[in-house]
Amino acid sequence: MAGALLAPMAALAQTVTMWTFLNPANETPRDRALKQIIDKFEAANPSIKIKVESQVWFTLAEKFVMAHRSRSAPDIGWVNGENMGLLVNAGVAEDLGPLITSKWTPAQRQDLVLPQAYEWVKTGGKQVAVPIMALSIVLFYRKDLMREAGIDPAGVKTWDDLASAAAKMQRTNGPNVERWGVGMHLSTDKTTMSFGANALAAAQDGKLFGDKCKALLANDNGVRALNMQADLIRKHKVASQESFAYTLDDVIEQFIAGKVALASSGNGRYGNVMEKATWNGKELGMLPWPSLDGKKPGPQIMSGWFASISKDSKQKEAAAKFVAYMTGPEGMELWAEPGGQVPLFKSIFDKPVFKDAKYDPLRQLSQMWADAEVWLPAECNAARTFVDLNTATQRVVLGNVDPMAALREAEAASAGRQ
Repeated sequence: MAGALLAPMAALAQTVTMWTFLNPANETPRDRALKQIIDKFEAANPSIKIKVESQVWFTLAEKFVMAHRSRSAPDIGWVNGENMGLLVNAGVAEDLGPLITSKWTPAQRQDLVLPQAYEWVKTGGKQVAVPIMALSIVLFYRKDLMREAGIDPAGVKTWDDLASAAAKMQRTNGPNVERWGVGMHLSTDKTTMSFGANALAAAQDGKLFGDKCKALLANDNGVRALNMQADLIRKHKVASQESFAYTLDDVIEQFIAGKVALASSGNGRYGNVMEKATWNGKELGMLPWPSLDGKKPGPQIMSGWFASISKDSKQKEAAAKFVAYMTGPEGMELWAEPGGQVPLFKSIFDKPVFKDAKYDPLRQLSQMWADAEVWLPAECNAARTFVDLNTATQRVVLGNVDPMAALREAEAASAGRQ
């Protein structure tokens, strides 16, 4: 009898397909968080099933946009901030205003940690996405190595300070480098913000683009930033020339293995690094970004992962119900624990469980964002411009090309990629 009653309910259940880089079957903090979010949502909404189809993170946004051409797009697609321009300009996302954000109460709006994250993904008055997790590329370091080298992290204010600190933490054995001072990802594959891009943005009050997404690279600020990045390899020799083949994933693996002392990555990997580190993960720390003059920290160039709903979805209401839960207070609490992400609602930090010292890194990051938050224009394809800056650095270091000439090439390439 029970089976006879459940069968019609199962037949009526809607399956909402979601593309994400996470996999609920895996055991990283964010994977576990997503599994718990789905389980709790499905328990409360038995007529809706969430089907996750895991994708490669660095092609996810492009694949989601292109899937609309063949009418094979999922109901929900995750898009990273660096590729938000693809989504904004493609016009393939449903307006989430009527479905989600217009239903918020005034109290919920006042509870937002990063209101700008929601405004950032509005175009033509339409809410094309909502943030799942806010991220910035942060500078990871090991507290134990800095202590051993007699370095005060608070004194690392300029890029010269960073080069000096990296040299002290580098370890060599004869001609062999066993631990590099800095790990840099300068590949043109899986590209995200480099040290040089951060230094350039800092020198231009957070700007990398002008009108019509024209990249602001070929100028004196660009030359200084490019030379700084190149000098970490050619002058200070605290980073390997193999950096030009390294992706962000490569560098983080090296950092986890103790092969580099400093590395940059999205803050979303903080928990994963702590868990997998071959050294004491409790020694993991985050530095504010240096700047060329040291007068103030370099920018926290904001990004993250955002949920969008396909305009072609046949079940927008069900998809929106899940997105609202995943990005709302209940879902956000799970992104914080076990997910290790900064909760995007202030009230979550006020809960007793989050007063524990283990959540201090999340509070630190929240303060770093408050001090130096920068949002590049959503319609500009920043990921492509980061590729062009990496190519320019390679041309300077390996090809002895004049920095200004390399940056002019990068500007032209960026214009063709927007």
